[in-house]
Amino acid sequence: MNCLEFRILKLAEPYRASEEAVLHASECPGCSSFKQEIHELDDSLRTAFSVKVPEGLAAKVLLNQSLKDNPRRPTRRYWLSLAASFLVAITMMPFLPMQSLDAEIITHLDHEVHQVHGKSGDIGSGEVRNVLLAVSGETNGSLGTVTYASKCLMNGQLVAHFVVENGGETYTLMLIPEKIDSPLPFQSERWQGLVIPHSVGSLAIIATRQAESSLDFLRLAEQYSQSINHSTI
Repeated sequence: MNCLEFRILKLAEPYRASEEAVLHASECPGCSSFKQEIHELDDSLRTAFSVKVPEGLAAKVLLNQSLKDNPRRPTRRYWLSLAASFLVAITMMPFLPMQSLDAEIITHLDHEVHQVHGKSGDIGSGEVRNVLLAVSGETNGSLGTVTYASKCLMNGQLVAHFVVENGGETYTLMLIPEKIDSPLPFQSERWQGLVIPHSVGSLAIIATRQAESSLDFLRLAEQYSQSINHSTI
């Protein structure tokens, strides 16, 4: 059982404890924490639903309603105005701003503790390959020293998430199915980075704002891009 399967199971049946689920939770700190959060939420809901309704509340609500003036019957003009407003809303929906890819990445990294889970330490090439295959990628060379590897969800998409060390700096790499047409630089209070087009979709390289401001993200992104191909499997 992988992390995604475990979390789907917990969301559907919080207290189902198959042998595979118990084993996975014992080996994965992220999913163990997720399980605890789900159980706490479920307990809170049970407590909320168990609150007793004050005696006579229903009668008081009915009495209060009966004392109010009967509302005026909607006129034809009212219904026409409502229909027009609805039509405008439907027409404008395609033009509502969507969260951009760089904003999605920043949001994902800011909530990494809750959303990202995987293996850390000395990550071997086999684990790197397994993570890449989950998003239809494969290695064409070494990514260097990989200290973290994870398959995680970002805005409903499965992405490959790595932390690598290169030249004394630590970077986050993300292989994302979403396609872009041109390089996309970004930064926030905590992060700086660049997303470039890739055969799989896009490749992001990110560093903290504490890293050197003169980092050549384009060169680094192209370097890592050459080490990752679209899988033919």
